[in-house]
Amino acid sequence: MQPAQSAQLSRIKIFVSAHKPAVFPDCASILPIQVGAANAEAAGKPLFENTLHDNTGDNISEKNPMYCELTAQYWAWKNADADYYGFCHYLRYFDFTTTEHKQNSYGEIIDTAINAESIAEYGLDDAAIAQAVEGWDVITTPLNNVREFDGFTNLKDHWDADPHLQLKDLRHMYDVLCAMHPDYREDADAVLNGTRAAFCNMFIMKKAIFQEYCSWLFPILSEFTAHWDHSAADVQTLRTPGHLSERLLNIFLAHKQRTGANWKIKRLQCVHFTNPEPFSPLEPLDTNPRFTVPVLFAADDNYVPMLTTTIYSMLKNASCERHYDVIVLERNISAENKQNITDFLAQFENATVRFYDVSRAIDGFNLTTNNAHISIETYYRFIIQEALPFYKKVLYLDCDMVVNGDISELYDTDLGNNAIGAVPDIDFIGNLNMKNGERAEYAKHQLHMTKPYGYFQAGVLAMNLEKMREIHSVHEWLEIAQQPGFIYNDQDILNMECEGSVTYLPYAWNVMHDCGGRVHGVFDFAPASMFQEYMDSRKSPKIVHYADYDKPWKNPWCDFGPLYWNYASKTPFSLQMMALLAGIEPPQHHERAIAEDSPIRKYVDVLAPIGSKQRELMKVAVRKVQGKH
Repeated sequence: MQPAQSAQLSRIKIFVSAHKPAVFPDCASILPIQVGAANAEAAGKPLFENTLHDNTGDNISEKNPMYCELTAQYWAWKNADADYYGFCHYLRYFDFTTTEHKQNSYGEIIDTAINAESIAEYGLDDAAIAQAVEGWDVITTPLNNVREFDGFTNLKDHWDADPHLQLKDLRHMYDVLCAMHPDYREDADAVLNGTRAAFCNMFIMKKAIFQEYCSWLFPILSEFTAHWDHSAADVQTLRTPGHLSERLLNIFLAHKQRTGANWKIKRLQCVHFTNPEPFSPLEPLDTNPRFTVPVLFAADDNYVPMLTTTIYSMLKNASCERHYDVIVLERNISAENKQNITDFLAQFENATVRFYDVSRAIDGFNLTTNNAHISIETYYRFIIQEALPFYKKVLYLDCDMVVNGDISELYDTDLGNNAIGAVPDIDFIGNLNMKNGERAEYAKHQLHMTKPYGYFQAGVLAMNLEKMREIHSVHEWLEIAQQPGFIYNDQDILNMECEGSVTYLPYAWNVMHDCGGRVHGVFDFAPASMFQEYMDSRKSPKIVHYADYDKPWKNPWCDFGPLYWNYASKTPFSLQMMALLAGIEPPQHHERAIAEDSPIRKYVDVLAPIGSKQRELMKVAVRKVQGKH
């Protein structure tokens, strides 16, 4: 019998609770269910498509604010028939494979999206699920030791550390349990005074065990809530019954094992997906493609003021006869900043501003840069050819520049069969003529360029996507990007791989400013004709590029600084940029070392408040454990 057939016969049903749209593995054993559907419907919100809903049949859906994912558990108990009942969350699943995966210090495997690769990696399919589940009585997440979290003495101490959970409520639950089931007192004492427990309310049980557990659990919670004053409870405190059920599950299993059930209990790792939401690919605009100019940028949340300045300058000088598809490649720009950007740029009726999350495209690649002023976002241009399959040609611009001319003129440049349209890099070429010969050696031996004087600057690119796709796939581009030894990272890679397939643009389309006196210290080492073209372009620049460290938002006296501030001062982020001038850095919104909804996070907030030295030390320590920087 094949494993998939076995899964059908055993009727394994793993209900995946969700309160927001998400991507779910597509297999018969996994059944997504919207929790709190009754409240959503009462609020006039549409229910999720292609999922079960916890407000049908015999249900307690309206109790979801208190019971959390238990409303799905109750629904399954009353309305579903299976041989095995399991419960996961839209962002947390069991790892059904036999492979031991690296996990963080809080017992979670951290991954990004649910896709074909991760489904295979963690066995989120019928065959792997059947193989992992059949023959076991109960499956839970691993037993975590709360001493290893933050030195908690026991589970009661662990509970009390949460600012939203009251110790009196835990005691109330204990009293209810002991009154209803006196024989459980010994096990409740052992669990609550102990240090180990399975968290996350994730489990899989055989039918008879699941029915016994629900018949035991829900009356206890019903009795608890009947005498629980939660009239002034905040949103998190209101979830107390859900938190209690985590402890009750451990007490239930401890009692059954102590009293001779001898259940075969298995512990499977828990994988936490940080981006389980559906991915919406970009679609072609409903505009005449002959008049559409697609322009792409890459930025993070801290670079929003500069991004907005560059886009504003571009649209301010753009032709009214064309439509501009402005696409920002990003993975952490806040919803608020996205709204601020689109609201501000709505003044340009001939432009559409869109955002594209690159997280999935770069997932699994270790991308680093060798220069402090070059960010990871620089690699995003490599995914354009796949992200925009409906475009044959696009423009890409860095965000540390202002556009002083009509960008449609640049877009209309005929690239022929060449992959790239770009301006020669006067800085790199000037270095080629230095006596020490270091840059010439680098171009020859690291970049393997036969004509290094053709090296171009990649801050302004006209990209022939069809030709780029012929040269490399996105995966191949990113694999090359992981290789060490590059000085200018993606720019070096583009020059190395696109040599001989470049249309050279007039210098006016990428006038690099005089950073650190390089015009007459580096640029003037370039061949005379090149240097003269550059100097001529400074008189009437169509794009000024503030490349390198001397930025106008750090030094308003820098070369072309007044031109930059002429545009920057008009944006809603001008005060933020002025704060940068005053040396006030923006808050650092790193990826959370501890997930927002992690069962551990609330205790960390007490012991190491946000902004404290302890908090910063903890974040460093946790990221080291997670293998992050």
